[in-house]
Order: sequence, then structure tokens, then C-alpha cells
Amino acid sequence: MKLALPIAAALSLASAAGAQDAERVWSVETPKDAEAALRFGTPATDDQPITFSCARKSGQVRVAAGLSAQLGVQQAGGAWVDKAGLREPWPMSVVLTSQGASLNLRGAGRVNEITGGTTATAEFSTLAPFAAAFRKSGAVTLSAAGETLAPPPAPKSQVRKFLGACK
Repeated sequence: MKLALPIAAALSLASAAGAQDAERVWSVETPKDAEAALRFGTPATDDQPITFSCARKSGQVRVAAGLSAQLGVQQAGGAWVDKAGLREPWPMSVVLTSQGASLNLRGAGRVNEITGGTTATAEFSTLAPFAAAFRKSGAVTLSAAGETLAPPPAPKSQVRKFLGACK
């Protein structure tokens, strides 16, 4: 259930097809009694292309990103399968990069029924060199399933606040 909120936010990737990066902003939430989140998207909408979330003080960060790639096909019974016939979640590599630091993570993909695309998810440690580079620069690039998301850099103060809540 804890994973459901950040995934739900990313699942709705680009439901507002006309949303442009100019309308999207970074936001951070670090409540004392709930999960922390750092999101890039359009405020007050389901348009959230990339979301980082964590249980406070866990040392682990989950990332969820909406991709336009359509990896799944729904079968008559309702199950989603990929071209090879594998049911979701589908294993995939998720690569995070920030200022020269890179992580190649084992991730998973699920159908995004809102956009028709795929939501990629993965998890990394706050101790990873990527986390330190992200904290310093605010820049992040995520690549999965042949797509790359490169939002504008997040305000460093928001990244520090988010990662501080996670570690």
C-alpha cells in the first residue's frame, strides 16, 4: 500500500496531453507522519512524469516515472502481458544519472491505464553516489524502455529537504 501513492502519482504521467514542461514544477512534501515525496509535474493535476518517494529515515528512495512506451497488451481475462507473453510487472533496467553519477537499477514496468503508456519503478539507497550528485546539482535523467526523461533541475533546497527526510 505504501508503494501505491507514489506509483499512482507517476501512473498519471501525461494525462493532460497539452501540459508542457513550462507548466510543470518541482514540489516537495516531507510530513512528519507520512512518506516524503519529491515530484515533477503540473500542480493540482494527475500530470506527474517523475516522482521520488520514501518512508522517513528508511535510507531507501523509490522512483516512479511515466513512459509513453506501450509495453503491454490486455488479454481477454484482463491480465496485461508484454510481447513475449509475460504478465506484469515486467523486469526492466532503470538508469538514473546526475552530474556524472549513474545508477543502473533493476526496475519493473506496469501498464499505466490512464495514459496507455508504462510506469517504470525502481529503488535506490540514499548512500549511492547518485544521491549525493542529485543533492548537489538538482539535475536528474531517467532512462528506461528506450525512453529518457530529463526534467529541468530541481531546486537544490527541495532535493536536500527530501533526501534529508529519507536518510
